[in-house]
Amino acid sequence: MTLAPVTLEVIANRLEEIQRIMAYRLFHTGYSTILRESFDGSAGLTNAEGLLVGTSGAILHGSCYANFVRAILARFPRSDIAPDDAFLSNHPYLGGVSHTPDMAVATPVFVDERIIAFCTSMGHKPDVGGIVPGSSSSMSRSAFHEGILVPPVKVVHGGREDEGIRAILTANSRTPELLIGDIRGQIGCTRIGAQLMHQLCAEYGAARVTAAMEELSAASVRLLKTRLAALPDGEAEAENFLDGDSVSDDPVRIHVRIVKTGSSLTLDFSGSSPQTVGPGNCVPQAAASAAAAAVLSFLDSSIAYNQGVLDSLAITLREGSCLNPRFPAPVNSYMPSVHLIFNGVLEAMSHLAPERAIAQSGLGVGAISFGYVKTRTGESHVQYELVEVGLGGTPAGDGASLVHPVAIHETIQPIEVLETEFPVRVIQFAIRIDSAGAGEHRGGMGYVREYEVLEDCHLVSRLAQRRFNSRGVEGGLPPKLSRCLYNPGRPDERVLKGLDAVDMKTGSHIRLEQSGGAGWGNPRRRSRQALSEDIADGYVSAEAARTAYGASEDITLQPPREMLWTAGS
Repeated sequence: MTLAPVTLEVIANRLEEIQRIMAYRLFHTGYSTILRESFDGSAGLTNAEGLLVGTSGAILHGSCYANFVRAILARFPRSDIAPDDAFLSNHPYLGGVSHTPDMAVATPVFVDERIIAFCTSMGHKPDVGGIVPGSSSSMSRSAFHEGILVPPVKVVHGGREDEGIRAILTANSRTPELLIGDIRGQIGCTRIGAQLMHQLCAEYGAARVTAAMEELSAASVRLLKTRLAALPDGEAEAENFLDGDSVSDDPVRIHVRIVKTGSSLTLDFSGSSPQTVGPGNCVPQAAASAAAAAVLSFLDSSIAYNQGVLDSLAITLREGSCLNPRFPAPVNSYMPSVHLIFNGVLEAMSHLAPERAIAQSGLGVGAISFGYVKTRTGESHVQYELVEVGLGGTPAGDGASLVHPVAIHETIQPIEVLETEFPVRVIQFAIRIDSAGAGEHRGGMGYVREYEVLEDCHLVSRLAQRRFNSRGVEGGLPPKLSRCLYNPGRPDERVLKGLDAVDMKTGSHIRLEQSGGAGWGNPRRRSRQALSEDIADGYVSAEAARTAYGASEDITLQPPREMLWTAGS
């Protein structure tokens, strides 16, 4: 069916609106702070065959949704899928998700007794079992250590929740109320999506809506190929390293080789390290999503991220490698690997078009979690927080500060929420001075965040990049490395590894010192007005202004404005 351009545009915007509405409802009905404060989730659409139409929220979930719905269709015959059903999985190998804390939900959309689409959602759960609170442990040596594994199952039958599945899930979580509350929010947002899809089909007809899905995918392919064709042909490589996998301190290599010919692009990650014993692995669907996202970020962020994009890029992920491990290799700490995939693809693409080169973002992303045996409610609880960094400088300007390089929609949780819901006090939260790499356009800033726990807990650090740094471009400098300190300034102070764990007693402290992004261009070409403002804002010290930027003594070195938040201020 050929659609009029105006009709296609209207349906395209309605489909995007449906995804955004689902994501909005998901984040605003979440029980856990992970979902409602950090926005660690997404909502999306696939067609009837499981081909991705689009997502709103975490872009990394795009390829996961396609794999999840196809796993449902492989497990359940069409005759066993009915209106008002809903399906659930958190199995990274059988269910297509990124890691076990990510529960995925899909609701079929029926029109005239025929499936035309699936509305999907995914959200990170505070705890799905496993050997530590929060489920992600540096001690994991198997996927079975990382929580309950649920293959695609029917969690709602004709509008009725499956009580048996709910009982199994709650029995395997340290935070059952939050787990079930978040899952019900996911089911609810996909049901709303299905209702909106019915309305859209009632207005334009199911045939036009399904035709629009196909055309939007084809349009992404055409635009992607146009942008690729404009780049010079060539080959390039890039590599980055994880600190280790917690079993060994041997670096874990994330390597990509790209070959661009005409309007085609191949991305070969075969040179990456073999799968790790500890949690240094990443499942292929998450790796592919990150690689595709990096390509779009470099070429044209307006290209709609859908199945057309995923199918147009030739991505090779060697089986048995850390980016395509064999079951049951642990994968819960996949985010640092995803970050290096994203940075590596951007760097390799920059070799083809140096004038568009982007400095690497700060390294050290991931999460920390505090597992409390008892909280003020008398129940166990998990305080889970995403950790952000700064983006690298670009030809157009400085990098953004305190953001996630891949999941840019995710946020740092508010102090007021943390101190209300958990036995913790935030001692300080401040810009980390000199954390960004110097450059004509400096990197975005990192931050310092220090906690005092008010009850005994088990802390899990699921971070990385304490040994290897970001790289600047065009003469830009690297940033400060990230660090995580246990009891800073005390006799038992120690620097935690990226993948680490520690039992914390009441009154113990943890301080995160996050990296900024790397710099773009020679720092000595930075505007002296911009440098003076950086000093005034507490971003750059007077010493760094002289040593890194070559500022003379007569530059206006104003004292920094007060930017620090401390307890009691």
